[in-house]
Amino acid sequence: MKIIIFAGGTGKRFWPLSRKNAPKQFLPIIENKPLIRLKYEYLRLGFDAKDIFVSTGAQYENEVKTILSEIPEENFIFEPEMKDNGPAVAYAISYVNKLYPDEVLSTQWSDHYIRKPEIFVDALKEAEKIVKEKGRSVVIGVPARFATPHRGYIKFGRKIKALDKNENIILSEFVRFVEKPTAAVAKEYIAAGDYAWNPAYLVSTYSLIMQKYKDFAPAIYSVIKEIADNNFSETAKSKYHNIEKQAFDYIFSENLNPEEALVINTRMGWSDVGELISLKEALEETSDSNVVVGKNVDIGSTDCLIYNKENDELVATMNLHGLVVVNTKDVVAIFPKEDNDKIKQFLKELEQQGFDEYL
Repeated sequence: MKIIIFAGGTGKRFWPLSRKNAPKQFLPIIENKPLIRLKYEYLRLGFDAKDIFVSTGAQYENEVKTILSEIPEENFIFEPEMKDNGPAVAYAISYVNKLYPDEVLSTQWSDHYIRKPEIFVDALKEAEKIVKEKGRSVVIGVPARFATPHRGYIKFGRKIKALDKNENIILSEFVRFVEKPTAAVAKEYIAAGDYAWNPAYLVSTYSLIMQKYKDFAPAIYSVIKEIADNNFSETAKSKYHNIEKQAFDYIFSENLNPEEALVINTRMGWSDVGELISLKEALEETSDSNVVVGKNVDIGSTDCLIYNKENDELVATMNLHGLVVVNTKDVVAIFPKEDNDKIKQFLKELEQQGFDEYL
């Protein structure tokens, strides 16, 4: 199996830690390691470096090659232009398929934290077997611990069997995906008990994935096919500029039918670190506890993320509740946890007011 780690985002929801020139996946946020390095190390528990690919923007070439120097040169895939993850996935799997035709593929993302990576790796290996034996895609699910409109969900059906003795890896029927439901609907999903969070870990094949592009994103399909047919020449890649931005989940995931896939639900201790409040969730001991990184003195605060990047400065806090406090060399950001999803809107305001140097 060939595994592709996607690391092309700019990490806007992680601002002000993440910036255009230093997105979160390349920053030492957890365990003093970049998130992309953590994902690579998880995968290396079960897969060779030669089987791991990285897809990112050309502007991050130096960073990614420095962080993942063990990966072969030909395993770095640089998108011709940032066009959301729909075009990025089609481009990357087409590139890998040129090198390894008809190989089982897995798409991965770089901004996740996994407490039990051995379960994660075992689940991927079981998924590879299923794809080879049944010719169906396999999607990985994780327990939906609370209702949130910021996650995608997988509705699963009848349990087929446990794939390990401790029942941390369960094979079930697939019903459907739902990408980011409303808060009210998410509460219904949690109450129903047959929905998992979607970490967007897919195990499938080039032909199964690209058929969805052909059916539901024909413009992307035709451009990517032309690029691949011309062996990714510079002339062919120039046509990538004409592709419209589109998310992978709306092309593939939400158009996946029950007979086309199976679900492997895993208890791997997964957390999305795509936004600051998710970082708190990944590191907190309890939902009401503070997560503190860096120099801080606090009295009476609860349920806060306090992140101080500056060793020579003290962040002093008192009686705060449910806040994100971030101190960097040029920005101090303070906002309620529930407003983390408004960061992109705030960055537009920054840009409109001429503060581009802080983006």
